[in-house]
Amino acid sequence: MTDFSDRKYLKRRESEGFWQFQYERDPIKESKSFYDKDKKYGSKAASFAAAKAHRDEFLRAAHELGLAAVDGSPNSFDLPIQLSLSPRNTSGIIGLYRENLPRAGRKSPEMNWVANYKDDLGHHDQKAFPIRTLGEKEALLSALRFRRDYVAKVALTVDVPAKRELIDKHVQELDLLLEYIDNLVEEDDLYFFLSTINSQDIPATEKQSILAIRIGQTRFRKLVIAVWQGRCAITGATQFLTAGHIKPWSESNDAERLDPFNGLALSPVYDKAFDAGLITFEDSGRIRLSPRLLTNAPLLGITGREEIAGLSDRHHPYLEYHRTHRFRTK
Repeated sequence: MTDFSDRKYLKRRESEGFWQFQYERDPIKESKSFYDKDKKYGSKAASFAAAKAHRDEFLRAAHELGLAAVDGSPNSFDLPIQLSLSPRNTSGIIGLYRENLPRAGRKSPEMNWVANYKDDLGHHDQKAFPIRTLGEKEALLSALRFRRDYVAKVALTVDVPAKRELIDKHVQELDLLLEYIDNLVEEDDLYFFLSTINSQDIPATEKQSILAIRIGQTRFRKLVIAVWQGRCAITGATQFLTAGHIKPWSESNDAERLDPFNGLALSPVYDKAFDAGLITFEDSGRIRLSPRLLTNAPLLGITGREEIAGLSDRHHPYLEYHRTHRFRTK
């Protein structure tokens, strides 16, 4: 039997058949309803569970951003800009949403990517970028650039270091997301990305997680390439570099995923072989070939005499993991 006792910030609207999450504490005020008859839930118990989960996620995010105490009580760490994902957000990008507006006498709606901001008087406003004119990708990029420039401008008005750090971090995330989207040149990659953030079936929080992974991977690649000075760690080539994890992303914790010493900049053949566990490296940098690769190694241009120069002691634990858990010894 469902326990309905934990109702903090939750109200039951019995006549309308829904649970309502309502948070009315400055600097954020949010409300969202969860209907029993919604096809996602189908019952009073299920809609209550969804409302409760939404509340807990909202309060957790607000606490991490300094907007609320862990129990939801207010604190003094208010910010001049919202840096958390609004429960009404559908894009997964803070401060951005995609709108479809009906047009008089037209079958197709007016479609825009829209950025939220405050005008010089402190009033909430929106800047729309038309998809029909700019195209989906460029409209999204334009909205992101507008949002990034606006947040960067707000940051200049903040003189409290802890607050400034949070806002600057948001600017950096927007910069990395801009870089990631701008580099989506393959049609399939662009379609997959846009269909994901435009999907009505994926919750905004899940979209935000997907974007965070993409941002993390973009940041990681830049750091790894910088460590290896823009060259393949084996051949010294500067073209077609791949920045891959030594200890895989799926098996790393959050710190390891972004640690540039958990990465190697490699040319495509070496990167593929390393990722498949067909080659690995000693702490000295000397290559080791899997028995599975011996026949094809000469055909791929892998001699078995390769060596990486410039490995750091910080690479060694990751290489040990690769040799132990990823390298195919037979």
